[in-house]
Amino acid sequence: MKKLLTSLTIVLSIMTINAYAEVTIKSQSYQKVIKKKKAKWVKAGKVVPGSTILYINTLKNKGAETAQNLAIVNAIPAHMEYKKGSAKCKSKCNITYSVDGGKTFNKPKKLFVKDKRTKKVRRAKASEYTTIKWVIAKLKGGKKTTVEYKAKLQ
Repeated sequence: MKKLLTSLTIVLSIMTINAYAEVTIKSQSYQKVIKKKKAKWVKAGKVVPGSTILYINTLKNKGAETAQNLAIVNAIPAHMEYKKGSAKCKSKCNITYSVDGGKTFNKPKKLFVKDKRTKKVRRAKASEYTTIKWVIAKLKGGKKTTVEYKAKLQ
């Protein structure tokens, strides 16, 4: 009987190991270069002011189960300015932004800042976003997807 329980435990453990979501993220940054009058995105190297950088996060679910409500949060690097409308996702997702370093997130129409000059509260500009958050509803086992945005070096 003891042998049977031990065997059953091992079999259940193996079954459990195979039934989960294991999501990995790989981040890459690219810059646009023009060669022979053609624009091409290449891995970012030496970046000069005015350059636009494309940030791509690739998510891969290495597990068997579907991962749900995956939140990917990217702070916009110092000296970079988010390019309006550039945040995208390959899968169905919800994109929100922050103007307070990632403490709170909302859609652009609901983001407000206090103007430094006039001291009045106004709608935030895309250039004032500090952080982007993507929430991916579902990522099936064995599948991958991407989220991305562009920013310009000041």
